[in-house]
Amino acid sequence: MKRYLIFTDLDGTLLDHENYSFGANKKTISTIINNKNEIIFNTSKTFSECKKLLKELKLLNMPFSTENGAVIYFPKIRFNKIKNSSSFGRYWSVRIAKLSSKNWYQFLKLKQKKYNFFIAQDLSPKILKKYTNLNNTNMMLDREASQIILWEDNLTKLKLFKKDLKSEKDGVLIKGSRFMQISSICNKRIAKKLISHAYDIQFRDKYSINTIALGDSKNDIDMLNSCKYSCLIKNSSDTYPKLRLNKKNVFKSSKIAPDGWSEVLYKLNKTLENKIF
Repeated sequence: MKRYLIFTDLDGTLLDHENYSFGANKKTISTIINNKNEIIFNTSKTFSECKKLLKELKLLNMPFSTENGAVIYFPKIRFNKIKNSSSFGRYWSVRIAKLSSKNWYQFLKLKQKKYNFFIAQDLSPKILKKYTNLNNTNMMLDREASQIILWEDNLTKLKLFKKDLKSEKDGVLIKGSRFMQISSICNKRIAKKLISHAYDIQFRDKYSINTIALGDSKNDIDMLNSCKYSCLIKNSSDTYPKLRLNKKNVFKSSKIAPDGWSEVLYKLNKTLENKIF
């Protein structure tokens, strides 16, 4: 029986949007993993943030993607060297986004002369806590291939900024629930595709091509549209990501995170011939 690759967003999906609790999802995750399925973080969070959570949820042997698909990490204990990867501690690291966080910081400092925005890295811990509810924001700022900003200018200026970003650095702006991420071209769909391909090469037919994805916001849409089974978590505004009109196999939670995560997977599981748990 082929097992499933389950790609999941974190904040507002697996984790409570405000206090970052995973609630009862740890028990659900344990059941899913014991049934030989894979749970793969595909998140805007950084490596440092993911590493801590992976340890808590006992998922250290799973690959994961950070900074909205900018970098992918494959644990060496299970994966042979990945094409175009470099060694990064116990992981093979594949950086999809071309420019480093330092490059983007230098670019953004110049753009502050033309546009009104704050770079998160320059804000005090007190101000960052106001936006994130985090007592320690060091891990959030420990970025490899992106920067995050708070936009203070108008929409017309935002359109001009996006044009500068594209024309000068071939960069993209990815809007999250709290910040906007600035990076080279990357997204969660690309990360999901590359991770799935690595599984196919190294584990052959062990895992189903019918992947599962869970998300709650706009930056999850590409990933959700590209998976066979799309699980939408109700967000704090009581809405869901808007997928393409002809998307099939869409499942919606009636609860917000963290409870909505387990809820929607149980809904999906009832429809599957090969069960997740």
